[in-house]
Amino acid sequence: MKTIYLSAAMLCGMAAASAVAADLRPIAPPVVADFSWTGFYAGGNAGVAWGTANVSQTLFAPAPFVPGDAAAVSSAASPLLHSNTAAVGVQAGYNHQWGNLVFGGEVDFDYLHLQAPKSAISVFPSTLPGGVVGPPVQTFSTTTSVSTNWLFTARPRLGWSVGTWLFYATGGLALARENFNQSVALVAPFMETTSLTANRVGWTAGAGVEYAINRNWSLKAEYLHVDLGTASTAATLTPPFPGLGMTGSFRLTTEIARGGVNYHF
Repeated sequence: MKTIYLSAAMLCGMAAASAVAADLRPIAPPVVADFSWTGFYAGGNAGVAWGTANVSQTLFAPAPFVPGDAAAVSSAASPLLHSNTAAVGVQAGYNHQWGNLVFGGEVDFDYLHLQAPKSAISVFPSTLPGGVVGPPVQTFSTTTSVSTNWLFTARPRLGWSVGTWLFYATGGLALARENFNQSVALVAPFMETTSLTANRVGWTAGAGVEYAINRNWSLKAEYLHVDLGTASTAATLTPPFPGLGMTGSFRLTTEIARGGVNYHF
């Protein structure tokens, strides 16, 4: 009888030890070795954006306006503007994986409120001492602003998978809402004003890296360069004067660095 009790006790002890050992075993990683990027996904992103607007305006001024004064106005009305802002949005896409090669497409929509204003008061060169007109010195003022409201992109992605890491390049269509405003106060009572608001189509290109936490969730970091092309402008003169007018253009480029999270269906 004692032998039976001893054997039962040993068996119970071995079972308990086995259970404890099972509890102490390391938990298997959430992503298995055969992880695949194939499938639909959606998520959100946030980051920073900084833009550069290159404004180029030319004032056409017949006599009695002095050519040197027209050149000074054109230069002051052609600033290089800089702005930075936060970028926050959502994205969705689809991947298909062949071996290590991953190909897919992604669309995203971001709130992007770049705003680059600049104001200046300048002197008509002809009214400086020694100028054609001479003193008293006369001035003119310029106020220029370029801004955006949102950004949409549609881009193919081509990547290389290393386990749960995905390194990719991307590029495609960019669409944004742009606003351009400028006012130039010339010799009283003449005022040049320009206003343009339009949905501008351009292009974008960049690269990124994505890491799968498990089968459903991934984190990504991405850089994009956006070029919305050159938009033409034409000013309105008040009051009208024959031959006096201003035309030009502006071009906005933007750099975006952002991180994001995706849910894979």
